[in-house]
Amino acid sequence: MAVSSSAPEREPVAAAIFEAIESLAARLPSRPLRLVLGFSGGVDSTVLLHALAAARGQFPLELRAVHVHHGLLAQADAWVEAARAHCAAVDVPLQVAYVRVQPAGKGLEAAARSARLQALAAVPGDSLVLAQHRDDQAETVLFRFLRGSGVAGLAAMRRIAPAPLAGAAAPWWLRPFLDLPKEALIAWARERGVRWVEDPSNASAAFTRNWLRGEILPQLEERLPGVRAVLARTAETMAEAQQGLDDLAALDDERARHPQGGWDWAEFLRLPVHRQKNLVRWATLRLPALPPTHRRLEEGLRQAADYSGGVWRFPLGDAWLCARGERLWVEAAPQGCDAAYRCG
Repeated sequence: MAVSSSAPEREPVAAAIFEAIESLAARLPSRPLRLVLGFSGGVDSTVLLHALAAARGQFPLELRAVHVHHGLLAQADAWVEAARAHCAAVDVPLQVAYVRVQPAGKGLEAAARSARLQALAAVPGDSLVLAQHRDDQAETVLFRFLRGSGVAGLAAMRRIAPAPLAGAAAPWWLRPFLDLPKEALIAWARERGVRWVEDPSNASAAFTRNWLRGEILPQLEERLPGVRAVLARTAETMAEAQQGLDDLAALDDERARHPQGGWDWAEFLRLPVHRQKNLVRWATLRLPALPPTHRRLEEGLRQAADYSGGVWRFPLGDAWLCARGERLWVEAAPQGCDAAYRCG
């Protein structure tokens, strides 16, 4: 599936699809590639559905779409029917995943996103394909910056990356449109007469991401033209910086490795504190789990420094910092733990 140097120049959407599939194919030996498309029916995923369906003429692909029904809005059933019509028109099988959104302290927006990603990650394939674009990347960088995220958070989304959720049925996640602005996708759809559905909740400024997308980013763009592209480039820079930190953590992990797993206490404590933090974050992400907040990580390491024996566990969030004897390690938080870290 090598790229031909004599291939004709492609318009941006087709070029993005072509390059993304080539990147995926270089990592996977299987043919045809089995792609699972997260399909909401909005303009972004609708363009992706039609563009991927067209790409089957050039690549050996098996394509299926998954539509997540949250049941949060009255239009949800109508969106299912619209999704079925789109998929039938391009001969792509559609699976509808019905989920229950349970905020449980997360907030409705975060809970709906989590339920959607969990449902999509459960569908087997070689890659889950998502329709996020450059504007989504800029929004994510700004959102995470305002929440105080570190380098890993500001690296935001990658065009191709290992699945970030534990137990995901598709090992790779692919975002072909991450370098394209949203207006390029809208123009593509309009030129071809492709229709899409509009989610009215996307216009509600009650959700922080919508507020950033609908009010803050347009104002920033008016004052600082090109700010979305700048924020997207920031994500690329942060991803490169994070790779350097990951490489350092891997070296420190090897240096401090205990024969029975985890880290040797004495070797771990010889590391400077900033490298101890980096190593714990790295190990947490490899579970995979969300990295701890700065405050919880500092408190965990402070308590760990006072460890005097026995079995010790400190909750970092999605993971626990644990010690026993001469070993220190990170493990996934037990199932059934609430926000106060009490386990049932």
